[in-house]
Amino acid sequence: METTADLSKLKTPALIAAVGGLTACAAGYLTDQAQFAQSWLMGWNYWFFIASGSLGWLLIHHLAGGRWSYLLQRPLEAAARTIPLLLILFIPILFSMRELYVWTHEEVVAHDPLIQHKLRYLNERGFQIRLMIYAMVWVGLTLSLSALSRRLDVDGEIGLARRMRTIAGPGLVLFVLSATFASFDWLMSLEPHWFSSIHGALYVVGQGLSTLLFMAMVLHGLSFRPPVQGEISAQQFHDIGNLSLAFILLWAYLNFGQFLIIWSGNLHEKTFWFLKRASGEWLIVSWILFVFHFVLPFFLLLIRNNKRRSTTLAGIALLVLAARYVDVYWQVAPAFRDSFVPHWLDLAAFVAVGGCFLHAFARGLGKVPFLARDSRFASLVSR
Repeated sequence: METTADLSKLKTPALIAAVGGLTACAAGYLTDQAQFAQSWLMGWNYWFFIASGSLGWLLIHHLAGGRWSYLLQRPLEAAARTIPLLLILFIPILFSMRELYVWTHEEVVAHDPLIQHKLRYLNERGFQIRLMIYAMVWVGLTLSLSALSRRLDVDGEIGLARRMRTIAGPGLVLFVLSATFASFDWLMSLEPHWFSSIHGALYVVGQGLSTLLFMAMVLHGLSFRPPVQGEISAQQFHDIGNLSLAFILLWAYLNFGQFLIIWSGNLHEKTFWFLKRASGEWLIVSWILFVFHFVLPFFLLLIRNNKRRSTTLAGIALLVLAARYVDVYWQVAPAFRDSFVPHWLDLAAFVAVGGCFLHAFARGLGKVPFLARDSRFASLVSR
């Protein structure tokens, strides 16, 4: 029986998309560096949600495990191993900080007491040092778990499984903390007068939700041929659908809680962020998010059969993944634009980063046996 997952049909289109997107972005950079920086930040964050969220779910898998996560272990590992590539793709953002972050402009900071108060944290050296810390945490955890997982395939030693669980406990804490502070650095500081302690939690929830939706689509695509065919049941798709529904509810709850707390406080340095997104053309985007990121998927995922049929679940996942990009766009673009009309570079950056991620993911998944040799979980799979 074939032991590796065949994603050869994905690799070539992804590579073509990556080359085409990168070429378009290079042309865009030469003509409009500010617009390139905005578009690249949005596209990069969207795909990084999936890569980094895969690490988070991998840590949870080794801590808790179960039928729903056993078949996801290899896809999660493959997606998490793209983190080094995406960190390399973060370099254009480092070179475009002055186009993105107003706190890098000395002439602006000199006349803004509120930003001056935050300079101990909001400075370029601190931004870069924290990025290196995040990278060491994420890459270190990913490589450690992947290496132990491959050794477990070869040796079958149960002690290796215990080591992965030992790493996963403190690793999950470090992951959540680093992702929280990364959200402050990369997104919240785009408008440095604004602050929300819930923003980090929303970023982590977004990572978890994006990954679940992506994995639902991956498993659906692989479920019709070996080695996944015959190994996955409707109940496992049902479990992934339930988790997705829980994260959609959590996303809505945190967004509403953030809005309610800030609005009731009625402080201009905080309410301006919501006022901008609740007026003019941006109000339309807010309603699109409400309907397609919460209301519609909520009711669709309440139906049991929608979660048990992989084709239906994959369709719902595609819908919410599209809404996930709208969410990223809604957070970033109003800091720079009065209109919500997308720029062609938004699409180019999305395709460029996405092509790189999907090609690396497909290559990585095809290099290792799809079914992990782990006695803790193998007996849970319905055959």
